[in-house]
Amino acid sequence: MMNKYILLIGVAGVALGSYCAMASNSATMTVTATIAHDVSLSVTHDLNMGIITINPGADWSLGGMIYLNSDGTVNQKSTNVISVTGFSIGTFTANVPDSCKVDGVAHSGNSYSQPCFEADGNVDLGNTFVYEPWVKYVSGNTFRFMYDFWGCDDGVIPTSGNYSGSITIKYVL
Repeated sequence: MMNKYILLIGVAGVALGSYCAMASNSATMTVTATIAHDVSLSVTHDLNMGIITINPGADWSLGGMIYLNSDGTVNQKSTNVISVTGFSIGTFTANVPDSCKVDGVAHSGNSYSQPCFEADGNVDLGNTFVYEPWVKYVSGNTFRFMYDFWGCDDGVIPTSGNYSGSITIKYVL
């Protein structure tokens, strides 16, 4: 009887040892891949905010602002701004899916966000700034880029001069 128990314990030991040996003969490997979209994003025309003529002797206690339509015409302006001339919208091309071919604000975080493009944000032009970058779909792979607003802070009179800045338009899908 004792031999049967020893034999049973011996068989159980071999079975357990075999199981442990099999378990240690496996490993987990991580599989990685990078998928890159070649959208061939290319600027075809720079954005020119034009000549903004102001009345420096006007009341600037509430700052100044211009709200532009997508064709560059003035939608609204503060009374201390006389005119905007020479505005020329920026354009770019990008080989993107149809879901990207829509109008929208080129930064995330609001209901009007463009789903595939983002821009860095505001651009300072002297002591003024342009803000709320928009991407507007034209046709094919062509898009327009502009800022809806030009402005300056309360109490600031825009400094006369020629200014430029740069913005990076990123494909983010």
